[in-house]
Amino acid sequence: MKTFYDAGIVGGGVIGLMSAYFLSKAGRKVAIFEKGKIGCGASSAAAGMLGAHTETEKADAFFRFAEESGALYPALAAELLEETGIDIQLVYNGMLKLAMTAEEAVSLKDRALNEQDVEWLSRESVLKKEKNLTEYLQGGLFIAKDGQVSPPALCRALARAVQINGGTIFEGAAAGRMRAEPSHYEISAAGETHFCEALVITGGTWSGPLFEELGISAPVHPVKGECLSVMPDGFRLASTVFHDSCYLVPKSDGSIVIGATMEEGNWRAEPTIQGMASLMEKAVSIMPCMKKSVFQKAWAGLRPAARDAKPYIFKHEGMKNLYAATGHYRNGILLAPKTGEMVRDLILCRQVKPEYAREFGLNRGTEVKS
Repeated sequence: MKTFYDAGIVGGGVIGLMSAYFLSKAGRKVAIFEKGKIGCGASSAAAGMLGAHTETEKADAFFRFAEESGALYPALAAELLEETGIDIQLVYNGMLKLAMTAEEAVSLKDRALNEQDVEWLSRESVLKKEKNLTEYLQGGLFIAKDGQVSPPALCRALARAVQINGGTIFEGAAAGRMRAEPSHYEISAAGETHFCEALVITGGTWSGPLFEELGISAPVHPVKGECLSVMPDGFRLASTVFHDSCYLVPKSDGSIVIGATMEEGNWRAEPTIQGMASLMEKAVSIMPCMKKSVFQKAWAGLRPAARDAKPYIFKHEGMKNLYAATGHYRNGILLAPKTGEMVRDLILCRQVKPEYAREFGLNRGTEVKS
């Protein structure tokens, strides 16, 4: 007997899970097809930061989308805890974006004058928050509303909630042939053929080949990122600290996640000595006492990036009931709730803000902005 789903979601990272969560909460029967383990790719490799201000300096559509997405987390965390008993470890410890030169200080001061929810702090004020920072510190922006979650806990909670709401998750189920029929899609996975009314591509870095199979041109390439975790010796970090593409993220057990490298086009998701050395050098330059920290572990993930570093979230105009949500680059955790809502709204024919439809559409301009 054939089993039909309202939506088949190809890719079980945080974007696929969040899309399935919002659809299942709306009463739709969903299935997730994940070639490995749920959340095992870039989602679990992330540090879990929720900081719209670290990713853009313009109050554009992308920034507004990121802010709205981050604002969904408190209610989402409470719902997931109630439904599943899993705490996604949402905390708002704030972020310090540091200035180490006079030029950086001028730039950050300008941002404080022109942006909401950010505050310029003098060197002395920053050191009152984090006394172990480098002597080269000039000051910094403090973004009190920035928070973080545990990505592995988030993925576990979403997966459990999807199942509680009637969804089905297939692990070790790489999507083979995907065929469009007049009234539905057929997906070959896990030795079976599955039938779904709508098909949603959420395959992260591997979305490119999935698009190609469907005859769609939407390039997504990997940007490898490496991280490590250490346990500090004799101090605790209170806030997330960010400088020169390096972040130090304090976790609830006292450990600190240090990230992340960026390497375009590398498909190998293993950490390297070169990557670890680079991160350690940057971390010690930010906070010299970090050199006494105890190494815990290292890992790497492949961020999915479109040419303009913005995600694809769209309903395909030429193929019936085909949707995509991928290419979230460094911001998958932050953008996941709003992305899940947008996928749900597209499938249910609800109103989507025109600026978001344009910003994340398939046919937007793909030139890299300087």
